[in-house]
Amino acid sequence: MYEYTRKSKLGLGSILLIILFILTIIGLAVLFFINKGKFWDILPITCIVIIILSLIFAIFNMARRAEGGFIFILFFIIFLAGLVISSIFGPFALSRNAQKALDSGDYSTAIDNYNEIIESYSSGRYYDDSLKGITSAFQKTDDYENTIRYINLSIEQGILDENTLEVKNILGESYAKIAQKAYDEKNYEKSAVNFVLAINIFKEITAEFPNSDEAFILSYKVPEYLFKAAGSHIDTGNYIQSIDLLNELIEQYPENELVTKAKKLIFESYMKEISDFIEDGKYKEALDEYLLAQNIALKNNTDISTNIYDENIYSKIPSDVLSEYAISLALDKNYVDAIHIFDYIFQNYPDNSEKITRYYSLCKIETIKSSDFIAIPEIIYRFNIRDEINFQLTISNNSDSVINIYFSGNTGGIYKINPKTKADIVFPADSYKIAVEYDGNNEVKHYGEFVFEAGKRYTQIFNPIAQETD
Repeated sequence: MYEYTRKSKLGLGSILLIILFILTIIGLAVLFFINKGKFWDILPITCIVIIILSLIFAIFNMARRAEGGFIFILFFIIFLAGLVISSIFGPFALSRNAQKALDSGDYSTAIDNYNEIIESYSSGRYYDDSLKGITSAFQKTDDYENTIRYINLSIEQGILDENTLEVKNILGESYAKIAQKAYDEKNYEKSAVNFVLAINIFKEITAEFPNSDEAFILSYKVPEYLFKAAGSHIDTGNYIQSIDLLNELIEQYPENELVTKAKKLIFESYMKEISDFIEDGKYKEALDEYLLAQNIALKNNTDISTNIYDENIYSKIPSDVLSEYAISLALDKNYVDAIHIFDYIFQNYPDNSEKITRYYSLCKIETIKSSDFIAIPEIIYRFNIRDEINFQLTISNNSDSVINIYFSGNTGGIYKINPKTKADIVFPADSYKIAVEYDGNNEVKHYGEFVFEAGKRYTQIFNPIAQETD
């Protein structure tokens, strides 16, 4: 009896499959060099399919004792090795190791693994989860710059939705943490920028998620951030931004304990800006800002020592500039503020008195005219004098107080008459507005308008205040 031992040839199907396997190997090799992310994604699936097919065809061809059947065993071994490699190396292994490290608190290792996936396998299926994972790892290590970096990258690529409460809250808190650290380190430029970025995001949370716990907590945090951002802006010379933030705090959080400090800080912001203007020789701008600061302080009921600030500012400005500025206020009918500067000039620059007297009188008269005044009685004509231009007015002060008399007409003048004395005043004939006030008594004031003729003498008597008010 003879045993048949002749081997059969590989079938057409087996040959085509071998060719397909070879082409698959070539394709995977090419993909490895042009797109590693896709390579590692496809490798395990491809290996599993080819392992199964190789095993089936290996058994089939060995049963038929076909020539070349061992080739399928070779492919089986090759792709089995590929499957093993894909589980040990590449993004799958990196992702698994990163997640394990993240869970165990080894954030440095997690970051290294996630970062390798992001940099080397950006087109792979583990990329999205790696961005989320590395963001979480950086957040847990207080590396808020990188937290923000990877959140923004995830938003740009559509992996995270920037409109969700969770994403907004992480971003806002990250900016706030960066700002606070910079603030503590006196890096005020960085702290100001990041506080404002945090505030803007927190505003969005409050507006879009008003009933959330985060919105409630932020109602306490935001005023503090506004105050610190404003202080940081002051230290970097950005006074306008500082004032805007402080006004926002005052308007939106009127019950917050920082409001009183914010009002004072607004005034300090102006003062520092004014000092910068003076150093640069911008005196008018400095005076404009000081006037504005005083009015805002008055509006905000801010307790400030005006005399100290007056001295710090006015003393650094040339007297002629100060005088011209006060005169311009008087001509613009800003009488109260003009008087404030005129008083300083009279006290500290007596040489400028003649220049400003007329305008000071005008301001005093107009302010008294607009108050609750007592009309000056009709001035009595006594007799003629030999003067074709001027008139003479004799004023007797029978009161117990010094009286200050202000004239405004063809010229202007100021007269101070002591108690129980009288004074002769000579002015060119004209119509005059006259106002009177008593030292030590701001309630009793007089005002009147009179026409004085040349060559005539007039008299007026001011009695004790009690008689004047009867």
